[in-house]
Amino acid sequence: DFEFYPNASYNSAIPTLEQVVGHRWGEKITMHHEAEQYLRALVAASPNVQMVKYGQTWEGRALYYLIVASEQNLARLDEIKAGMQKLADPRKISSGEADNLIRSLPSIAWLEYGVHGNEISSTDAGLLTAYHLVAAQGDTLADSVLRYSVVIIDPMQNPDGRNRCVNYFGQT
Repeated sequence: DFEFYPNASYNSAIPTLEQVVGHRWGEKITMHHEAEQYLRALVAASPNVQMVKYGQTWEGRALYYLIVASEQNLARLDEIKAGMQKLADPRKISSGEADNLIRSLPSIAWLEYGVHGNEISSTDAGLLTAYHLVAAQGDTLADSVLRYSVVIIDPMQNPDGRNRCVNYFGQT
């Protein structure tokens, strides 16, 4: 009877992990291909999510991160990125331009999960965080995060190590 966010209600149009891959968060160890399937389902179900493939592992598994934000912030990602790059080197902009950028740009949070293959709960935590941000209804915190931030979620940095751990776990 685990509740990630007590008394939360969720948009039924946004699928849960169980609806997509057949098990609840934490009930089984989510494999790389299942996490990938779930990420694609979130993107298909919500205008607040984009998925970016940023690489491939030595064993050929794709590496992805999600960008979760309001539709308005997703539509201006290039502008946000350019503004953040300007702020990164204050020697190149005036203090007035810096102040304007700080007032107009959303904050950015980058959440990394699963750097070590034997961190079995981390990927589910990342997937559940993404689900909560896009499916929660009436949650003022989630609404504020979407409106004033861009959240980047990498649910699995080490799918090769994770699959080795899961296979070993299954064998023993």
